[in-house]
Amino acid sequence: MRALGSSVLAFEIIVSLLFIPTAIQESSISTSNILAIAFVQILLAILAMGTLGKSYGIYLGYLTQISLIGSGFVVSWMFILGLIFLGLWIMALRIGRRTDELKASKKAS
Repeated sequence: MRALGSSVLAFEIIVSLLFIPTAIQESSISTSNILAIAFVQILLAILAMGTLGKSYGIYLGYLTQISLIGSGFVVSWMFILGLIFLGLWIMALRIGRRTDELKASKKAS
Protein backbone atom coordinates (compact mmCIF):
# COMPACT_ATOMS: atom_id res chain seq x y z
CA MET A 1 0.00 0.00 0.00
CA ARG A 2 2.86 2.35 0.77
CA ALA A 3 4.37 2.18 -2.70
CA LEU A 4 1.14 2.87 -4.59
CA GLY A 5 -0.01 5.55 -2.15
CA SER A 6 3.36 7.26 -2.26
CA SER A 7 3.28 7.28 -6.05
CA VAL A 8 -0.10 9.01 -6.10
CA LEU A 9 1.06 11.56 -3.53
CA ALA A 10 4.29 12.21 -5.44
CA PHE A 11 2.34 13.05 -8.57
CA GLU A 12 0.11 15.32 -6.50
CA ILE A 13 3.20 17.24 -5.43
CA ILE A 14 4.06 17.77 -9.09
CA VAL A 15 0.50 18.94 -9.82
CA SER A 16 0.66 21.31 -6.83
CA LEU A 17 3.88 22.80 -8.18
CA LEU A 18 2.33 23.24 -11.61
CA PHE A 19 -0.71 24.81 -9.95
CA ILE A 20 1.36 27.83 -8.88
CA PRO A 21 2.08 29.49 -12.27
CA THR A 22 -1.38 28.66 -13.58
CA ALA A 23 -3.08 30.15 -10.54
CA ILE A 24 -0.91 33.27 -10.73
CA GLN A 25 -2.02 33.82 -14.33
CA GLU A 26 -5.69 32.85 -14.05
CA SER A 27 -6.67 33.92 -10.55
CA SER A 28 -7.18 37.27 -8.88
CA ILE A 29 -5.82 35.91 -5.58
CA SER A 30 -2.49 37.32 -4.43
CA THR A 31 0.69 35.44 -5.19
CA SER A 32 1.46 34.93 -1.50
CA ASN A 33 -1.90 33.24 -0.94
CA ILE A 34 -1.37 31.00 -3.97
CA LEU A 35 2.06 30.02 -2.68
CA ALA A 36 0.57 29.30 0.75
CA ILE A 37 -2.11 27.05 -0.76
CA ALA A 38 0.47 25.12 -2.78
CA PHE A 39 2.82 24.89 0.22
CA VAL A 40 0.08 23.39 2.39
CA GLN A 41 -0.80 20.86 -0.32
CA ILE A 42 2.84 19.85 -0.73
CA LEU A 43 3.40 19.66 3.02
CA LEU A 44 0.32 17.48 3.50
CA ALA A 45 1.45 15.15 0.71
CA ILE A 46 4.95 14.82 2.17
CA LEU A 47 3.59 14.16 5.67
CA ALA A 48 1.16 11.59 4.28
CA MET A 49 3.96 9.86 2.36
CA GLY A 50 6.06 9.65 5.50
CA THR A 51 3.28 8.26 7.66
CA LEU A 52 1.53 5.84 5.29
CA GLY A 53 2.64 2.92 7.45
CA LYS A 54 0.55 4.28 10.32
CA SER A 55 -3.23 4.57 10.39
CA TYR A 56 -3.26 8.37 10.48
CA GLY A 57 -1.14 8.50 7.31
CA ILE A 58 -4.14 7.37 5.30
CA TYR A 59 -6.22 10.16 6.82
CA LEU A 60 -3.51 12.65 5.95
CA GLY A 61 -3.69 11.31 2.40
CA TYR A 62 -7.43 11.94 2.33
CA LEU A 63 -6.84 15.44 3.69
CA THR A 64 -4.40 15.98 0.84
CA GLN A 65 -7.08 14.92 -1.63
CA ILE A 66 -9.56 17.35 -0.08
CA SER A 67 -7.07 20.21 -0.29
CA LEU A 68 -6.39 19.41 -3.94
CA ILE A 69 -10.11 19.43 -4.73
CA GLY A 70 -10.50 22.63 -2.71
CA SER A 71 -7.91 24.39 -4.83
CA GLY A 72 -10.51 24.19 -7.58
CA PHE A 73 -11.97 27.36 -6.07
CA VAL A 74 -8.79 29.11 -7.25
CA VAL A 75 -8.33 27.36 -10.61
CA SER A 76 -11.44 25.57 -11.85
CA TRP A 77 -9.69 22.64 -13.58
CA MET A 78 -8.28 21.61 -10.20
CA PHE A 79 -11.74 20.28 -9.31
CA ILE A 80 -11.33 17.74 -12.10
CA LEU A 81 -7.73 16.88 -11.24
CA GLY A 82 -8.62 16.61 -7.56
CA LEU A 83 -11.40 14.15 -8.30
CA ILE A 84 -9.10 12.13 -10.56
CA PHE A 85 -6.46 11.95 -7.83
CA LEU A 86 -9.10 11.03 -5.25
CA GLY A 87 -10.06 8.09 -7.47
CA LEU A 88 -6.41 7.11 -7.87
CA TRP A 89 -5.91 7.39 -4.10
CA ILE A 90 -8.87 5.11 -3.35
CA MET A 91 -7.72 2.57 -5.94
CA ALA A 92 -4.14 2.67 -4.61
CA LEU A 93 -5.41 1.92 -1.11
CA ARG A 94 -7.63 -0.94 -2.27
CA ILE A 95 -5.01 -2.56 -4.49
CA GLY A 96 -2.32 -1.98 -1.88
CA ARG A 97 -4.35 -3.68 0.84
CA ARG A 98 -5.02 -6.67 -1.40
CA THR A 99 -1.34 -6.92 -2.21
CA ASP A 100 -0.40 -6.73 1.47
CA GLU A 101 -2.94 -9.45 2.31
CA LEU A 102 -1.60 -11.70 -0.45
CA LYS A 103 1.97 -11.22 0.78
CA ALA A 104 0.92 -12.00 4.35
CA SER A 105 -0.93 -15.17 3.31
CA LYS A 106 2.09 -16.39 1.32
CA LYS A 107 4.35 -15.83 4.33
CA ALA A 108 1.92 -17.72 6.57
CA SER A 109 1.82 -20.76 4.31
